[in-house]
Amino acid sequence: MTIISVEGFIDTHVHTGPAPFQRIGDTIDVARWCKGSKMAAIIVKSHFESTITKVYHARKEIPGFDLFAGIALNRGVGGVNPAAVEQALKQNAKIVWMPTIDAENHVRIFGEAGAFGNIGSGSYKNRSSRELFKPYTVTSGKGLSADAKSVIDLIVDFDAILATGHLSEKEIFLVVDYAVGKGLKKIIVTHPEMQCPNLSIQSQIELANQNCLMEYCAVNCMPMFQSVTSDQMKDAIVAVGADRSIIATDSGQPFSPKTPDMFRMFAQVLHEKGIPLEDIATMAIKNPARLLGIKPKLDKVQLAEELFGVAQNHPHSE
Repeated sequence: MTIISVEGFIDTHVHTGPAPFQRIGDTIDVARWCKGSKMAAIIVKSHFESTITKVYHARKEIPGFDLFAGIALNRGVGGVNPAAVEQALKQNAKIVWMPTIDAENHVRIFGEAGAFGNIGSGSYKNRSSRELFKPYTVTSGKGLSADAKSVIDLIVDFDAILATGHLSEKEIFLVVDYAVGKGLKKIIVTHPEMQCPNLSIQSQIELANQNCLMEYCAVNCMPMFQSVTSDQMKDAIVAVGADRSIIATDSGQPFSPKTPDMFRMFAQVLHEKGIPLEDIATMAIKNPARLLGIKPKLDKVQLAEELFGVAQNHPHSE
């Protein structure tokens, strides 16, 4: 069995400090780890603010490594707020996440905004000390709200990426239908396997048929969250197709490995479960590069000659 390297990999879902949640490192730390492992790029995410400033300073400290910023539509930016989205996109944010930890659906699943219920930990609570906001939805009546439509229109205008966040299945389909109708071709369904949104395989296939990419995240196979097993993750990828999927880490938690280690572990496990290396390359390199409008640094998965003292071509490895 081969040993996978993360060289050339692009991670579309990385959390960094500072944040109300504890993080394993700040953006400079994480960028340094990823560059050291020869990854090509990461998208830096925050549930609490746009990541433009984090990315700006990390680029200065870690030259020669591609970092991209985005904005998640939670309480820190005023929710589903077209004005905040416009300002972020004008500063070259590449992705807009619909509401995540402050979404109505998140509250329905986990019991409160800003927390992860029983699958979280002591480091993963961001309760509001006052009744400062109501959880966010993108709907109004039976359809999308005017603000949600305006946000999507802006994403189209700036040729950015739309990610569905922690919306419900109904909300996701409304968002995708409107975005596709507007001609948007860069849509990520955020961790469809997680409790938010917990999409069936059939729903994932239907969304993929509308040119959405399913974003399968390593954290959801890890011990703390473990929304699905690695076999279930593999089955979803096989059903949807690697050409309509991306793999990412959703890393940054103090109970998770460093981003490149987590990405390598995830890719290795999927390969051990039967996902071909060509499909790993499609999901970790080619599809993310297309979304970001950058040229992939590699066209296939590189293999590590030796990791942690374990030789790749060990005579008993088969």
